[in-house]
Amino acid sequence: MATDSTGVVFSFNGSTHGNVSALSWSWGGGYSESRDVAFKHEIGTVTISSFDAISTTVWATAGSLVVTGGGVGLTATAVCTDVGAEAQLNGVTRYSATFQIIQ
Repeated sequence: MATDSTGVVFSFNGSTHGNVSALSWSWGGGYSESRDVAFKHEIGTVTISSFDAISTTVWATAGSLVVTGGGVGLTATAVCTDVGAEAQLNGVTRYSATFQIIQ
C-alpha cells in the first residue's frame, strides 16, 4: 500500500483530494508589468501528486486552490495547467496536477 503525506489535503473548486504524496511550488520570477517591480506576470506554480484520482475536467479551469494540513497552508486563485497520471508498482496510479497561481 502506498503511503501518503502526513495529513496534507487539497481542494480545487470544491473538489477535495487527500492521499497527497508530493507537493512542490515555485515562486514567480517573471518580468515586471509596470514601473512597480513588485507586480509580476508570474506569481508562481504549485504541483501536487496524489493517489486520489484527479479529474481531467479541471484542466484549463480557474478556481479556488486550497492546500492544508501537515504544516502547509495555501489559499489562492489558480488555473490548472496540467493533469497527469503515472502507473506505479502493484497497480497503484499516482495522479498529478499543476496550478498557475493568478491571485
